[in-house]
Amino acid sequence: MKASEIASYVGFAQRSGAVIYGADRITEKRARPLVVLIDADAPEKFRSALKAKCKSTPCFEVEELPLATHRDNVKAIAVTDASLAGAIINLMR
Repeated sequence: MKASEIASYVGFAQRSGAVIYGADRITEKRARPLVVLIDADAPEKFRSALKAKCKSTPCFEVEELPLATHRDNVKAIAVTDASLAGAIINLMR
């Protein structure tokens, strides 16, 4: 159930244009991510490096992130909408 709710929130964020795709774009200075979702199947080195770069941003590992985004090979996304990010954070905690 949690995975389907995450997919719903990610879908809403995508439709509103509030998603940043990829670790490089997430860690840019102009990016303002409110929550970062990392694919649980991503390599450990990638996950730990991204979490280290996003110290002040909540980061969560989720199963099957490419299915939630309907994009192949997506390893990390960030949500920039405050209400959707808050809903994801509440769901993950």
